[in-house]
Amino acid sequence: MPTDTSAGSAPSIAGASETARRARAFQVGVTLCIINTIIGAGQPVITRWGAVHLDPLLFCTGACVFASICTIPLLQFNGELRLIVDPRYRTRLFMMAMAGTVMTSLTLTYGLTRIGAVAGVLLLQTEPVYSLVLSTVFVGERPSARQMLATATILVGIGSVFAGGGSFSPLWAAAIIFTTPLFWQTSHVIGLKLMPPLTPLSVTGGRFFYAAIVLTAMLLMFRRDSLVQLGDLTSLGVIAVTGLFIYFLSALTWFGAINRLSLAWTTALVVPGIPILSILLAVMFLGERATIREVVGILISVSGVLALVLGADPHRKQPVSEAAEAIHEPLI
Repeated sequence: MPTDTSAGSAPSIAGASETARRARAFQVGVTLCIINTIIGAGQPVITRWGAVHLDPLLFCTGACVFASICTIPLLQFNGELRLIVDPRYRTRLFMMAMAGTVMTSLTLTYGLTRIGAVAGVLLLQTEPVYSLVLSTVFVGERPSARQMLATATILVGIGSVFAGGGSFSPLWAAAIIFTTPLFWQTSHVIGLKLMPPLTPLSVTGGRFFYAAIVLTAMLLMFRRDSLVQLGDLTSLGVIAVTGLFIYFLSALTWFGAINRLSLAWTTALVVPGIPILSILLAVMFLGERATIREVVGILISVSGVLALVLGADPHRKQPVSEAAEAIHEPLI
């Protein structure tokens, strides 16, 4: 008599399908990480140029408005435009916009008016420190000895440059750059809780839509006279490039990556490459020269980041458990 094997084969087929899905998610996620690393390396450099040559508030607002303009047609095409004003999501998207775009744009841009791009890169390595604080305070986790040691290593790297003086002067500018990753952290914890049901494109679009409204209002109230700078084609081009790459594509690739991979593992792949590429770009395009002390400090900090996040599962966990791992994307 023939044997019915359909019941036994169903689980194996389902298992193979799940394996293929996870493998595909891994491949796409890694590709997005590589793109994000390249874009993120240019963030301190191009922001430094904009902060020095343009009104900082005009630079932030213009880039954010351009990023929002990039997202709206895509949202409309995908039928997701209505979601960014949906009462179920708009409050959290607005909070994301305020923390992850408005505050980070202002702190980073105004900080880089006085701090060089190389020193700025080093200060941005504080990200895992804020991750540890958020996971302890809001998730109730107890940091392990490895986490404490890795965090201390990051701070030693930054402190070794600070002790030498000069690179982090004036202190107010260094301080606001130092806090930028805290706002990134906060926005990404919120963003993870929105994916799903929202897609990375909806989260990106909502974030820039609300940020553009707030920054435009600030510009018109406080720096309306700076609008004349938009008449310079070079300035307008830099703002457009910043909005397209440093804001829009950076955010889209990052949210796309963490929607498929673990935040900790994603950061382990992205973080080490950004400081090195950023220094090269700062030397090539801004004429800056990294001191030996700055290079050593960055290498020490990067080793601390790697110690903190390597060994994590590359696949995305449930949002609640993963919120504690929130370690930023480079940008905005």
